Amino acid sequence: MSGMIDESLDGTLTGADYEFSSKPVWQRIVIITAGVVMNFLLAILILTMVNFIEGEQIAPTTTIGFIGKGGIAQKIGFKKGDEILSIQGQDVHSWNDIQAAFIEHLNETINFRVLRDGKPLNLLYKKEWFKEKNAEILDIAWMPEAKVGQVVSGMPAAQAGLQTGDQIVSIDGKPVSNWSDMTKIIQENPGKSLVFDYKRGEKLQSVDIIPDSTHETDSLGVVHNVGKIGVGIYYERREVDFFQAVAKGVEGTFTLLGLNIKGLWWVISGTKPASEVIGGPIMIAKLAQDAASEGWEQLWSLTAALSAILAFFNILPIPALDGGHLLFLLIEAVTRKPVSTRAKILVQQIGMAILLTLIVFILYIDIRRLLF
Repeated sequence: MSGMIDESLDGTLTGADYEFSSKPVWQRIVIITAGVVMNFLLAILILTMVNFIEGEQIAPTTTIGFIGKGGIAQKIGFKKGDEILSIQGQDVHSWNDIQAAFIEHLNETINFRVLRDGKPLNLLYKKEWFKEKNAEILDIAWMPEAKVGQVVSGMPAAQAGLQTGDQIVSIDGKPVSNWSDMTKIIQENPGKSLVFDYKRGEKLQSVDIIPDSTHETDSLGVVHNVGKIGVGIYYERREVDFFQAVAKGVEGTFTLLGLNIKGLWWVISGTKPASEVIGGPIMIAKLAQDAASEGWEQLWSLTAALSAILAFFNILPIPALDGGHLLFLLIEAVTRKPVSTRAKILVQQIGMAILLTLIVFILYIDIRRLLF
């Protein structure tokens, strides 16, 4: 922009009325913060529309179906079948509540009240564990029922006519009571015709489906041939009106900003290594690929998250970013005197060096994560 000393390092100022530097401080602040504000508003808009169109997606259980091996959940003492009743004294009624409460109390000692074999007991996540690798991830998952959620167009389930809400009762005569039972049979029979008995409403129906044969790599790098039919986990959906959607859009955006502030502080304070918290273009591409494969809702939600993250980092008082320019303007507003052109160019040079170093560092983290 004419009259702005930015990353171009052009210090030529003529004093013309149309130049950026000739405008009042308040106008320059509006210009500098406009991009950040629009990124912030875009995140709210996207999350609002996702909530308004799709409604609130709810995982309707607090019972643990899966526990990661060697992770923080095992250290806490969770067992498959535990029903989580409350977290930090706050009752939870869905898996959504569990995720929100855990994120809210990260880097604290967290008390989980669970029901095991009909008896209540307390399990603790100790604050000192947070510094361990991946301790910010509560590696448990709920046990979904064997009910069809999203049906992927063009996949065997869609071609066979399965619909969202269909309850799978048995496959090839083998009863299935949950999602794990169902997917195990499907994955073990790629390319083989299977008879699916399912309920649609109160009516029992049957259909033959041949799972597609796909290749998957396990954690040890071994490639397996598995079957897939193209269905997602079933979630309950609660309709929200426009004003509720706006409220959820604002809440979701502030939650994303809060997580980024926490993450940055964890790195600065040495609580967590940068390799566990920071990601760059390679990680974003991987996340986008995963989100796109799960459907438009996940992809747009990721876009909202990236927009909120961009707004946050761009307003940080780092030279060459909008936050750096804003800092100069605030100094000028307080001292009633603009920072000298020479000082601005020097600071911009330092800022560009910092940003280029940061870019190289983040790419290194991305590549290392990808390879190892």
